[in-house]
Amino acid sequence: MFSKTWWVILLATLLVSGMTGRLGFWQLGRAQTKEALNAMTESRQIEPALTNEDWAAAVLPGSWLQRRVAVEGRWLDQFTIYLDNRSMKSQTGFYVLTPFQLSNGPVLLVQRGWVARDRARSEFLPPVQTPQGKITIQGRVVPSPSKLMELGAPAPSKEGFHVLRQNIDLQEFGLETKLPMLATLQQTNDASDGLLREWPKSISGADKNRGYAFQWFALSALTLILFAWFQVWKKIKHV
Repeated sequence: MFSKTWWVILLATLLVSGMTGRLGFWQLGRAQTKEALNAMTESRQIEPALTNEDWAAAVLPGSWLQRRVAVEGRWLDQFTIYLDNRSMKSQTGFYVLTPFQLSNGPVLLVQRGWVARDRARSEFLPPVQTPQGKITIQGRVVPSPSKLMELGAPAPSKEGFHVLRQNIDLQEFGLETKLPMLATLQQTNDASDGLLREWPKSISGADKNRGYAFQWFALSALTLILFAWFQVWKKIKHV
């Protein structure tokens, strides 16, 4: 009753159904992970802001991720860098990062904000105003900016210091600059330096993943239904 071809079709059906079903469960797992991360972020942002005294230790606790920060210190403007191909509000430009030395010594690498690319001169780095002297900034503790594909070695500037970069690693940057880097911040206080700071909101996006999961599960079920209809029911009906 069932030919060799039928068994091949059955095997292909099971493979497709199994793969799409697994992708559905993977999307559900991503939804759960996002919800847990969002809950952690919201709970940590209502805790008291970290101050200079909290940063006296040389080790960054993992529980500080997404915590608010209010610290006093000064910008180390000579080590300002621009991260290329970064977008904000659907526009391409640069993230501007500058080390911020706290009054009691440690250094935080601050994502100060975003600046648009010059459309006529793609390699031109728009000048950024950097306040001098002792100031206070607000922000939150975040991971380093996401890594992009390295398209080539950046052109050196300022006596060999790479101002324009594709990516940055906190530890490597600390070794390069000989600064005691502890963490990366996103600055959140009002922008008076011409930089845009509309960082992504802390929302989970889990509903989108659940929607994708439903589509994968539907495709998995459809594959089995079509096989059952054309390869089983119709064959039995014609026997």
